[in-house]
Amino acid sequence: MKDQKPKYSSQMLFVAAKNGNKTFIVELIRRYPDLIRKVNDNNQSIFHVAVSDRRKGIFDLLNEIGSIKDSVIHLEDENGNNTLHLAGERAKSNQLQDVRGVVMQMQQELLWFKEVETILPYSLRVKKNASGLTPREVFTKNHKDLVTKGEKWMKEVAAQLMVVSTLIATVAFAVPFTVPGGFHQDTGTPIFINRSLFTTFITSDALSLMFASTSLLYVISILTTRLLNATWW
Repeated sequence: MKDQKPKYSSQMLFVAAKNGNKTFIVELIRRYPDLIRKVNDNNQSIFHVAVSDRRKGIFDLLNEIGSIKDSVIHLEDENGNNTLHLAGERAKSNQLQDVRGVVMQMQQELLWFKEVETILPYSLRVKKNASGLTPREVFTKNHKDLVTKGEKWMKEVAAQLMVVSTLIATVAFAVPFTVPGGFHQDTGTPIFINRSLFTTFITSDALSLMFASTSLLYVISILTTRLLNATWW
């Protein structure tokens, strides 16, 4: 009917791409190479679908299709989105359910965006979609809440680490004034200063103080800067 979108016989190809069935797609394309050029109702290729659904195995096939790759990566959907715009969209909740912690989820999202970005020419990396947004602007817009949650989580963890680091540093600093065995009354030197175990003890204490102090500096930097926003790009 005229008021309905056309249905394609290659629909099974896009179902396979959405579900990450790489074996089926490879076999199908091997038998019918022209299917690689097919698009769905949104003018998206199977690689656009793979990017949206985070199907890395299928997306990697782009490097194996030769000269056809150039025509495929320049395709845009009905909203003017290329593959990098789609990579900038927020992953579905079920795709991140196995990733624990908002910081790790944000890292995975960023790595996926970077991976897609590496295969695209610069012109597509800065091209705007129908909403006037570049791929990076799409990524920033769709991940604002994840960044906010990530910052909150990191600062909470940093505050807890600060307590532990401060405790270790305090104890390590006090050790030289209360060494085992005490001091000679006439010279003020430790009684066990000539023993190898005493040297090991003092060295370990010095290392503890150094590492605890270093940890404190890192924790303070996390608490006083917007670390996540500063490091994503």
